[in-house]
Amino acid sequence: MHLESPDPVPTYDVAIVGTGPAGSTAARLLAEGGARVALLDKAALPRYKTCGGGVLGRAYRRLPEAADLAVEREFRTIALNFLSGGPTLSATRPEPLVHMTMRPELDHRLALAARDAGAELVESCPIRRISETADGVTLESDTRRFQARFVIGADGIHSVVAKAGGWSDLPHLAPALEWEVTVAPGDFARIQDDARFDFDVIESGYAWVFPKHDHLSIGILSVTPRYRDLQKRLEEYMSRFPLGEIVKIERHGWLIPLAPRREPLARGRILLVGDAAGLVDPITAEGISNSLLSGQLAATALLESRFDPATAANRYLSLLRPAILNELRAARFLARFLYHHPRLRAWAFRHHGQRLTDFVADIAMGDRGYCGTLLNSASYLKLLRC
Repeated sequence: MHLESPDPVPTYDVAIVGTGPAGSTAARLLAEGGARVALLDKAALPRYKTCGGGVLGRAYRRLPEAADLAVEREFRTIALNFLSGGPTLSATRPEPLVHMTMRPELDHRLALAARDAGAELVESCPIRRISETADGVTLESDTRRFQARFVIGADGIHSVVAKAGGWSDLPHLAPALEWEVTVAPGDFARIQDDARFDFDVIESGYAWVFPKHDHLSIGILSVTPRYRDLQKRLEEYMSRFPLGEIVKIERHGWLIPLAPRREPLARGRILLVGDAAGLVDPITAEGISNSLLSGQLAATALLESRFDPATAANRYLSLLRPAILNELRAARFLARFLYHHPRLRAWAFRHHGQRLTDFVADIAMGDRGYCGTLLNSASYLKLLRC
């Protein structure tokens, strides 16, 4: 292999691969803590990221102030609709339940916030090889080499870092489509104030409409792996609504990791965060909240351990378990009720719909957790009480 630069190899406390919410959050907090940080991305920023772009209230609280510039619209009311004759429900909160963004802009703002905190931002640098030694980790692109005491893998479901570290593949990838739909200005003015989540559109899943600054993000997902008819179902879903004159549609698809990797998410000098770790909420299929939180926990673990390899990984796992992993375990239990038992779901929302919708709103705001609700029998019974 030939490296073009004869300069000495730069050395960092932490090299972070991936500039999504998890990676940029870890980079910013580590840099603020005095660490030498390299934040690497394979693309030039801003780069497109397929995502509905809805930042829940619980996630928004973890964003730096600079991220405000990426918010295109806010909604204090969310609507849950059951289109096969079930109820139409809504919940309202004083603070926004969801902030609408476009992910290229949001991710770029977060990366710049990390850079402004002192991290070195390196763009257009796809990492090809990663090797761990007793003293650190070496990362190589086609033209550059980096040395670091630790590596954080924040590089998504096809993580190069996870592969190099010997992790098995993510166990549950759910398909999703998201179309950016531009309609005529008069039609957009008519429908721009309603953010909605619709059930009974697809087996084991839901669809959504998110109004952005000047267009709609309309999407659909199924928690069933390898679901084959997403495009047909999304077209049928869109035909239900009087969208008016459609000017343009940009079509995108992606996979959502609905379960963590099977092995512990830290090994030696490598930590995994965000989608690379598989930390998406299996009920909402929303990943930004746990991406931000896992990035924060990884930074905290490294700073608290003072980059001691004997304790950093254990500290990360000890923080991750109560904050995220236990929550995901409880959420997977509840997701089976929501997505795989449609008759039970219909009964529950028909008889206790408003209480359940308020519960979803509390989860979105971060005011309640899945684990506490599920494990506390009194809380669980109260949730379904008439």
